[in-house]
Amino acid sequence: MNRLDGALDAVLHLLDRQVVDKDGLAVCKVDDVELSEDKGGQLAVTGLLSGAPALVPRYGGHEGGVLRRQWRQLGVEQESRDDPWRIDLDDVERLGSAVELRVERKGLLTRQGPAPSGVTRWRLGALLQMEVRGPERTRLGGIIDVRLENNRREPGDRLLVVGLVVGRGGPGSLLGYDRRGDQGPWLVNRVVRWLHRHAGVVDWDDVVEIDWDGGVITTSTTTPADPTPA
Repeated sequence: MNRLDGALDAVLHLLDRQVVDKDGLAVCKVDDVELSEDKGGQLAVTGLLSGAPALVPRYGGHEGGVLRRQWRQLGVEQESRDDPWRIDLDDVERLGSAVELRVERKGLLTRQGPAPSGVTRWRLGALLQMEVRGPERTRLGGIIDVRLENNRREPGDRLLVVGLVVGRGGPGSLLGYDRRGDQGPWLVNRVVRWLHRHAGVVDWDDVVEIDWDGGVITTSTTTPADPTPA
């Protein structure tokens, strides 16, 4: 199955996956995902990030701040030390148990560098550390995963963010049990689904504001939809 042919979840299907080139040779691991925001506010996956500069910021709070400072201090003489390695999404051919590329690995990895004009870049890891609130600042929960929809009919098209899976657990804690009622062992399935019985999906069209500095997303809905995708 190629996950790129339908709806997918960024944490469940992309984050921490092995990347292999067209010959099946290992390239790297997906340590974070590059999100680009256009002038209309739409977020889309545009690249895969790898290396300590991508992985370390995913540790939030005080611990994450300490780790990042220590990482920078280990190589202050290296100007690009805080820039992760990047793979353009157009180089991805297939998404299964691994991220399969259409190109060979030689010379593939490049530093992320600045965003193109008119585009603002963010990271999936930063989004996963945010809190979601409804009208009148009602807390709906944290972001467990980010739902994506394939709009990549040809090179240059995008993998769009279409929803936020919101709940009380940590990122990825649903382990895919939100997607199918018969997923995994029956007992584990029922326990995980019960623990996340209040989880749901906030449609991207219902997002009113994203405060990246404050770590809060405001939405117009108070009742997230069933997280099971179509």
